[in-house]
Amino acid sequence: SSSSAPTPAPAPAPETSVETQTETVTVPAPAPAQPAQVVPCVDPSSLNVRTAVANLGTDSQGGVFVIDDHTPGTSADGCPTLEWARATGTGIQNGTVQSHVLFFTNSGDYLGTATSDAYSYTSVVGASDSTVTVRYRWLNESDALCCPSNTSYVDFTLDGGTIVPNGQFPPPN
Repeated sequence: SSSSAPTPAPAPAPETSVETQTETVTVPAPAPAQPAQVVPCVDPSSLNVRTAVANLGTDSQGGVFVIDDHTPGTSADGCPTLEWARATGTGIQNGTVQSHVLFFTNSGDYLGTATSDAYSYTSVVGASDSTVTVRYRWLNESDALCCPSNTSYVDFTLDGGTIVPNGQFPPPN
């Protein structure tokens, strides 16, 4: 017969103290979503517009061309497929002042001018998504500088990257 000795009770665990430290960490809030940059449909200060205008040369009086009118609105409004800007010469400030109409895509690509020559009394009188209507006026010999008696309209339509004119141009300068 065997006798069994009582099993000794385990020794009590030594008392340990655990110190917890709490660290406060500040996490910045996520930045608010930035709205898309809103730009004019034709930005006269953009490099492509400034370059196109600089390449026009000078008007018949030696003045430089400057943008004085352009497609209204901003990218937030939705710009048309065909955009325009009118550049007017600064050489003389009367009825013989000359202007060019320049065309751009809504991505900013320069497409060219409405005519190779600048004309007096030129204005954009209408536009849709892909068509711009330009009014040309010119003088008869008996007309006062204020009052050209001849008028024509030309529609310029963007067709696959090409500007297609439709209408009567003024006589050559």
